[in-house]
Amino acid sequence: MRTSGRMLWRTAGLLSFVSFLLFATGFVLALNPQQLAPAKATVPSETPEQASPIPAEGVQKVVALGDSLTRGAGDANGQGYAGLVRQALEKKLGKSITFSNLAINGQESTDLVKQLSQEQVKSLLSEANLVLFTIGGNDMFRQTGGLYTIDKEKLAAATKQLTTNYEEVIKQIRAVNPKATIVYTTLYNPFGDTEASVDTIQPVLDWNHTASQIAAKYPRVIVVPTYDLFANKEKAYLYTDHFHPNTAGYERMAARIMQALE
Repeated sequence: MRTSGRMLWRTAGLLSFVSFLLFATGFVLALNPQQLAPAKATVPSETPEQASPIPAEGVQKVVALGDSLTRGAGDANGQGYAGLVRQALEKKLGKSITFSNLAINGQESTDLVKQLSQEQVKSLLSEANLVLFTIGGNDMFRQTGGLYTIDKEKLAAATKQLTTNYEEVIKQIRAVNPKATIVYTTLYNPFGDTEASVDTIQPVLDWNHTASQIAAKYPRVIVVPTYDLFANKEKAYLYTDHFHPNTAGYERMAARIMQALE
C-alpha cells in the first residue's frame, strides 16, 4: 500500500510539473514571439520589462490613435481591435466609457507626430485613462516594388525614421498626460506566407524589439505582441487584401490587449 501511495504521489507530481512547463512555454511565446520565427532569424538577446498597466476597472476614457489597424480596416463589423477593446471594457465595467478613435487610414508615423500637435487631439489625450495606438505598418510595408517585393534600403531608412517618430509619439502623449496607460500594439508580418517572407521576418522582429526597448524607458507604457497571433496563420486571420486582419484576427488582437489590461 505504501509503495502504491508513493507511486500515485510521484505520478501526480510529474503531471503537475508537465502542466507547469506547458503553461510557462505558452506565456514565454506570447511575450517573445520572435521564438516562432525560422531559426535563421536573429532573436534579440534581451527582452525589456513591461510597465504594469492600470487595471481595467480604472478606465473611463479611451483614445485610439494610429493607422488603419486602429481604424479597423478589414473587419466586417467595422470595430477593429480598438472597438472590440472598448466593448470588452464596457462589458467588464457594466457601463459605457468615453471612446475617441482618431486613427486615420494610411497614416505613417510622421503623420501621427503631426496629428499630436493639434489642440483638439491634445485635449482628448489629456483626459484619457487609456491610450491605444498602432503605427509602423505603412512606414515599413510601403517600401515595396510590388505586393511581395521589398526594397531593403528603403525599408531600413523607413525603420530608422519610424524609430525616431515612435519615441516622439510617446513623449508627446506623456507631455499632455503623465498618468494614462499607453498600449502600443506591435506589428505582425502580413508577408509571412509569401515570397517576401525572407526579407520581412527579421525587420519586423527587430522593429518589435526596438519598440519594446523604447517603451521600457517610460512609465505605464506597455507593448502588446501580435506576431505570434498571425505567424503561420495568415490565411485564417488576414483579410482578403492579405494585409489587414479580418474579423477573427482583430478579435485575437483585442483579446491579447485585454489580457494585458487585466
